[in-house]
Amino acid sequence: MQPETTIFYDVDTQRDFLLPGGALYVEGANRIIPALAEMTSIARHNNIRIVCSVDRHFAEDPELKHNGGQYDDHCMDGTTGQKKIPETEPLNPLYIPNHPLSPGEIQAALAHKGEIVFEKQEFDVFIGNRHAQAVLRMLLEPYRDVVVYGVYTEVCVARAVEGLAKLGPKLTIVTDAIADLGAGAASIRQRWQQAGIRLATVAEIKKLLPA
Repeated sequence: MQPETTIFYDVDTQRDFLLPGGALYVEGANRIIPALAEMTSIARHNNIRIVCSVDRHFAEDPELKHNGGQYDDHCMDGTTGQKKIPETEPLNPLYIPNHPLSPGEIQAALAHKGEIVFEKQEFDVFIGNRHAQAVLRMLLEPYRDVVVYGVYTEVCVARAVEGLAKLGPKLTIVTDAIADLGAGAASIRQRWQQAGIRLATVAEIKKLLPA
């Protein structure tokens, strides 16, 4: 794994998911925060590009319960809970919203040297942001490895892995930097392994990179 051909993909590391009292916090999710901080540090120390997804919800979004969806209001636009936790807060982000962009704006996103952040209104970034598929396909062309971490294993992480697996680079899931909803996460990890996706700890990621 070489820094110049590796991307770290940060899935939804937002306050409403990871901090006690957050709108969709699951007990124990905050245990991965030190690992998330370490992943951010590794990326910055090795000049590894970080790509993120974040929920950015509005009152009319269909996945919210008051619109017939399955989730309580969370990561609502403009709220503290929608923000990323300090440990993964980007330094130089370019946000890609889920609304039409001009060809020039797409090219600007591809040329951006800081963090790319896909805003989404559904838990699957490839559905919740109309640009994710096309931009990631172009963005990942020169890369060989994508390292994935974040929340939650059975929902947003699983859907991100499913979509990224179709785009070419080798995937690695950081097992101590993802948080589970329940016991079903074990079968998802097994499915990833059967598909040839590498599972590694934060410590193992550090060993895979040049000293």
